[in-house]
Amino acid sequence: MADASLVQTAAATVVAGVAGQMVARRLRLPAILPLLLIGVALGPSLAGIVRPAALGGEGLRTLIGFAVAIILFEGGLSLKTESFRLAGTVIRNLVLGGALVTWAIAALFARAFFPELGLGPAVLFGALVIVTGPTVILPLLQAVHPRRRVSDVLRGEAILIDPVGALYAVLVLEFLIEAEVHGSVHVLAAFGGRVLLGLGLGAVGAWTLYVLIRRREILPVDLRNLAVLSCAIGLFAVSELVLPESGVLTVTLAGFLLGWLHPPGLAEIEEFKGHLTTLMVSVVFVLLAADLDLAGLAALGRPALGLVAAIVFVARPACVALCTLGTRLSVSERLFLSWIAPRGIVAAAVSSLFALALAEHGIPEGHLVKDLVFAVIAGTVLLQAPTARLVGRLLGVLEEERHGFVIVGANSLALAVGRALHRAGELVVLLDTNAWRVERARERGLRAHRADALDPLLLETLDLDGIGHLLALTPNEGVNRAALRVFSRDFGPDRVRAIRLEDSPAAPDDAPFLFGERLSWQEGTDLVRAGAVIEKARVDQELTIDGLDQAHEGAIGLLALDPSGAPRLLGDGEDLEVGETLFYLAPTVEGAPAGKEEPPER
Repeated sequence: MADASLVQTAAATVVAGVAGQMVARRLRLPAILPLLLIGVALGPSLAGIVRPAALGGEGLRTLIGFAVAIILFEGGLSLKTESFRLAGTVIRNLVLGGALVTWAIAALFARAFFPELGLGPAVLFGALVIVTGPTVILPLLQAVHPRRRVSDVLRGEAILIDPVGALYAVLVLEFLIEAEVHGSVHVLAAFGGRVLLGLGLGAVGAWTLYVLIRRREILPVDLRNLAVLSCAIGLFAVSELVLPESGVLTVTLAGFLLGWLHPPGLAEIEEFKGHLTTLMVSVVFVLLAADLDLAGLAALGRPALGLVAAIVFVARPACVALCTLGTRLSVSERLFLSWIAPRGIVAAAVSSLFALALAEHGIPEGHLVKDLVFAVIAGTVLLQAPTARLVGRLLGVLEEERHGFVIVGANSLALAVGRALHRAGELVVLLDTNAWRVERARERGLRAHRADALDPLLLETLDLDGIGHLLALTPNEGVNRAALRVFSRDFGPDRVRAIRLEDSPAAPDDAPFLFGERLSWQEGTDLVRAGAVIEKARVDQELTIDGLDQAHEGAIGLLALDPSGAPRLLGDGEDLEVGETLFYLAPTVEGAPAGKEEPPER
């Protein structure tokens, strides 16, 4: 018979974690905030429903380790090389030099506010609060939408600084525990060994996965996601068995290199890992929050508030100021970067593990370090998450307009629309569940993902910087309507449209049809397959969208870009404005080849 406390803790943790994600999604906040509050409320200090002690010390440590492995692997996988083209220098400076600046300043203030810590634990605290983490930064970016360059900096820093901060913390921990017995040279050699092992094993693991994914006779497609998951956990475990605390670097590098190699089916792997990471973050953070000693946190008092303020208002601005010298970032962008640095799951997980390790070696300050790290996590998230949009707006670093398009469907009509917009310089992302259509779109130079457009997680997992409009172009009314619901909350109801289906008249409260009554999905598909093409032209005379046929015989107006480049989704009877760019479906070119047959739509 299973222990009742263990069953209760496991079940309540999963349910509470998912509930926390739902609350975060509803309030458009980083999930770590409601997860922290829910975990504390359900923990032994209050409700007593979630009891991490029921898992045992080693069981909790192993669970946290594997969860961190999955989170960091997924983070490395989602870090795109394109980010480095705009922000590579700043990311490198923040991850290398900036981490040292934050470490030093945080350690000095921790020693000043809490003299009882001692020098070693204060330095350990400084290393632990280096990290920001993708689990808090990515949802924040999705909600705030800063400029692409700023977004790339924050995303790249969050993903790469996790293993760096963890390794620095390991180095300090080894000095605290091992230096007196084995000497400093041994500690430094072990640290170098961890770095080399992480680099080597991460590279070998990524290459092995890449080869396996490409060899379908060895790795079936339906086992691809599970194979990647098992390999990530396996790499972490092997790295930890060879040299403890080396796994974080191994899995982060393996994920990044695998993403850079870009094997077939990478989008599906990222989607699967994204779902799993969400679950891991939810479960682990509820457990860690439940394990907090509220009496110990309350006893920190005003010095803890002073320490959090020093990290927010001194350490982070100093770090950003030094790391952005000589770069092309504006003063406003630098100020925004100085404000955004909430701490996340890796800081919480590693501090909890290290508190156990220090306690085992008779160093009681480990629990104070853990409490201070959680105070910084709560303080930075509570302060920065709700104010990020306001600060970004005041500094003028938010995207003024998100002109790009998500197109649901990669069928012939959707592909024609996407290519026309792409050729005009617009950002376009196509979503389809059919692998053949997605591959065809990619061959034509478009960004396309094999993904379910009805999944709300897409808004967090996809890179939608600069994207602000949805065009639903499938022949499935249920898919189109559901896509409108999913994306309208983020884009706004005036920026989402679905094409008319011949057997689906609109209800009075529905959004206007994409292309109005002028063109249905079947009509457009038949025309495109017969050789019709989508052209663009500058409007140089006054006319309505319905009167376009008078100027261009047989032409069907689709949508327009005003002189500033902002899209206009044209309804029936609307006037065209002189100077804007009109996209229209040109008449079939006589003798043009018909479009290639494609799999039927769902």
